[in-house]
Amino acid sequence: ASELSSWRHRVPNSFEPISVWEDLFLWRQQIFDAVTSNFSWSEPGTLATLHDRPWTCISLCRTARKHGLKEVSMLSLSNLTECAMDVQDAFLKLREQVFTYRNATASHLKGGLNVVNSTNLSFFDARQKAELFRLKGFFLDALNDKTSSNQAYCNSVQICPTYSKAWVDWGNLCASLFVITRKKADNQPDAKLESTKKSNQYLAQAMGCFLEAVRCDASEHSRDRIPHCLSMISNDGAQYGILCQTLEARGVLLPAWVWLPWIPQLLTSLCRIEARAVKSIIGEVVKDHPQAVYYSLRAFFLERRDVDRSRGQDADSKDEESLLSVKYAELLMSNLRKLHPILWSKLEVILEDLIIRFRPSYEAELLATITALLQKASSRVELKSSKEEKNKEEHSLLESYHTTLKRIGMKFFNKEKPDGSKSRKAVLFHAKYASMFECDFLRQQTGPNGAVYSGPASIPELVERLKRWKLMIEYQVSRVPSSCKLQEASPSLAWYSCEPPDLWAGACESKSFTISKSLNEYFPARGNELCQVSQSSALVAAKTSSHAVMMAANSEGLGGHAGGGAGVVEIPGQYAPTSSGMLDIRPFPELHAKLIRFEPTLEVVTNSTKQEQIVRRISMLGSNGRQYKFLLQLAIPYWTRTDERSAQLHYIMGKVLRKDIRSCKRCVTVKPKVVIPVAQRMRMSSNETSHQSLENVFHKIQGPSSNQLISHFQETVNDRLREMKGADDATKAKVKLEVYQEICNEVVLPNFFTRYMTEMIKDADHLFQFRKVFTSQLAANSLLQHAFALVERTPVRFVFCTKTGQMISQDFRFQYNQGLLDKHKVPFRLTRNIEELIGPFLLQGVFIPSFVSISSAMNDKRSIFEPMLHILLRDDIISWYTSKSNPRNDHKSRELEVQLSDRIWKNVGYVQERVEECSARLVEDASKEAISENPDPVDSKVRQLISVATNSDNLSLMSATFQAWL
Repeated sequence: ASELSSWRHRVPNSFEPISVWEDLFLWRQQIFDAVTSNFSWSEPGTLATLHDRPWTCISLCRTARKHGLKEVSMLSLSNLTECAMDVQDAFLKLREQVFTYRNATASHLKGGLNVVNSTNLSFFDARQKAELFRLKGFFLDALNDKTSSNQAYCNSVQICPTYSKAWVDWGNLCASLFVITRKKADNQPDAKLESTKKSNQYLAQAMGCFLEAVRCDASEHSRDRIPHCLSMISNDGAQYGILCQTLEARGVLLPAWVWLPWIPQLLTSLCRIEARAVKSIIGEVVKDHPQAVYYSLRAFFLERRDVDRSRGQDADSKDEESLLSVKYAELLMSNLRKLHPILWSKLEVILEDLIIRFRPSYEAELLATITALLQKASSRVELKSSKEEKNKEEHSLLESYHTTLKRIGMKFFNKEKPDGSKSRKAVLFHAKYASMFECDFLRQQTGPNGAVYSGPASIPELVERLKRWKLMIEYQVSRVPSSCKLQEASPSLAWYSCEPPDLWAGACESKSFTISKSLNEYFPARGNELCQVSQSSALVAAKTSSHAVMMAANSEGLGGHAGGGAGVVEIPGQYAPTSSGMLDIRPFPELHAKLIRFEPTLEVVTNSTKQEQIVRRISMLGSNGRQYKFLLQLAIPYWTRTDERSAQLHYIMGKVLRKDIRSCKRCVTVKPKVVIPVAQRMRMSSNETSHQSLENVFHKIQGPSSNQLISHFQETVNDRLREMKGADDATKAKVKLEVYQEICNEVVLPNFFTRYMTEMIKDADHLFQFRKVFTSQLAANSLLQHAFALVERTPVRFVFCTKTGQMISQDFRFQYNQGLLDKHKVPFRLTRNIEELIGPFLLQGVFIPSFVSISSAMNDKRSIFEPMLHILLRDDIISWYTSKSNPRNDHKSRELEVQLSDRIWKNVGYVQERVEECSARLVEDASKEAISENPDPVDSKVRQLISVATNSDNLSLMSATFQAWL
């Protein structure tokens, strides 16, 4: 019996070819036949315990069904006609037979319904009966009998109230009824109010079912519906309606850890009408997992407090409703401080030092600002020189640039601020550069025609002055040493030291979590929920002893906020969504790496995404002996929030790929990038020495800065266009193509990327493995670039890991045009050096299949993916609009969301359409298409995108900052 039990766990991976499963199970069938023949004299009941033929055939049937091999699945079941089996195996066989009728024609659906109706339920337990009623509800729903389907789901949860799959399917039915009712309301304006109320009731029932499913079983299948619950709240409108009430009543009953991947959405919900319900949920997370929410909550509180202060003392805007987000955030921070005082004091000391002592110098900040303005002005020079009417456009551009320069002057050289309130560095910086900046950019002058203007008289003159300032500041910044002692920069961080806690179960849990939830959640149920697998005695003993130790620690004051492991600072970024593994389960803080100390050397490096920005890289030593490096970067709140949403998107994508057989076969995975908000305008970004950008690779192999090539391209194009008076668009495109080809042929090597990797990886086998992994990672990144219309993937944003081949998503921001995702001429970056490194074999054999597999996996989960996209794109577009305008209070933010509702759903449709068109084309009749003269490949759309991305005409028309020649 023990051997048969071990055989059940020794099976191939679910994504391996069905031939591997069949070979193994055929061999086991031979063993079972030998056992049966040798013990044929025994009773049938005893003989059935000596082999595992039923489970073997059913497992092969289930695997074949998931691979889409319906005939193989039916053949496997047919081998069980004359085999004795117990009730559990009989039920699993029946279940697989019923599954063969799903996703078929109406006649097959009726056949499946008849099989369920004709089944004698008296032999099955409550959970098995609930599953059969759930399948009955599915068939009735597919046959459009909503009433009977609703009754079947109701019977299912009445028989087994803890069966999560029935709750999920019942919620899906209620959500579909909401869509039907809402369409009827749109067609009947007279009864719209009543229909809207009824539709919201259906939606509240759906939310209740989804949340109850998570409460019963916090598996991935149940937790995938949490974004749907957060998305549907917007249907309550401007009032605290039935949906908010449902979330408030049921949301706090869920384990707190299930909300961790959606902390950014919960925080932004504090600005919406559902703030009261969300506050209770975040309060539970604060109790149980303080380090998972502390950084984001603190940055959100400081940001909203600044927004509130920036509105001044206007009495009309000081109403209580507009201050709810600030009050709730302050209350949550106060609760965190009260519940975890030791942990809070340690984190505050660390963050205060990081904010005050590690921000970039004034010269580095000014250099980054001037460089960004120079790139924008240089592109305008190219655009302006190709137009006939210059004066009017140049005047408007100069006015906008003058306004920008005035803001820069106010930020860096504010004369109204007294010198006594400035630091010594600020006083010296002001004395050195203030008068020069005012003379070059802000001094009023009178032109030859008598016009009064400020600063440069023309855009070319402005560009020349910006270049001069850029060179001057670059020289000052370059004098900064590449490293320094942490003791000199921050004595308190240099002295920080901590001992890791003991690793017994629950050592790092908060007191509230340990007492209330550990017994039920520490050892989650594993295996098929329909299969009652007996637990080993060792597991039971471990569970009992762990709980005893936790209770003893609490009684002695060693658990929770009183001390112990809960007060030890962890390395940031170890909770979802910035951390994900093969098992997406409840986090175990006692297994997380703890911060032991900071490394004594502080590195000063160039920002990988902004080459002119000098930032500090700090290293943390974890309790696992590993070093964790973080860049301390200045960034506007929109950029930090975008990085958080990027981590969520990669987290979701990784979950989808782990469950998809096609992607698992190709070992396609994606990992989120760790970005931790430190303050409103400061963040910590994970960074390793092995992370390199395409810009850095080019500089190391060929030497010249890419900025020189950008200037060369723009100046050459401008010079040739000036010689051609009245050049049309076709002539401009031809000139750009000529200059682009000259740079490719005469300046930039076509294989510098390949040469760099060959020097880095000497072994041919390791190099091939790197290229293979890099190609699959590039396919995933390229799909995201195409589907989400990312901002130009310039060489500094094209970052990869030289050790693993993983692509790092830097500056993962969407390109909007009046609130709608904007299409690019080039769908993704696949320039000639990247194509050269991949090679034709990996391009055809890895890149295209991986691209199609990822698209198909995401398209298959369209119904689950849609609400996730909605809340991500909703928060992103609102943050984007807010970053372009004055700060808004909560009420104005809600009004903006209502105005942008249609655009949000259009963007969701845009992304889903892009993903769908890249997925594998469904072939109706393979035999007929195979004999046709010119059959279209199933990946034809991806091949078209590659052709567009590698076309020289399209690449030459890209912005000069794209640097298509690399």
